[in-house]
Amino acid sequence: MSFRHPGRDRFRAHLKCGRCGAEGYAEWEENSGVSSQGPMGTLTAISENFTQAPAQGAQGQPRIVCKACGAQHPD
Repeated sequence: MSFRHPGRDRFRAHLKCGRCGAEGYAEWEENSGVSSQGPMGTLTAISENFTQAPAQGAQGQPRIVCKACGAQHPD
């Protein structure tokens, strides 16, 4: 379950699998964290062609994986 926080921006990113071409989207909401790559975000929604995998790496951002072929989205 996710809760919308007033004053935080939400944005939707288009996803396209580089292996099989499946398309969809991921929706993010900014949070208070900042990394060397800019503001951090919380994944709030993902389209049916993709799934969220456990976080990986120092930033702990979730991985997005194509349901059709299992390829990890590069971002």
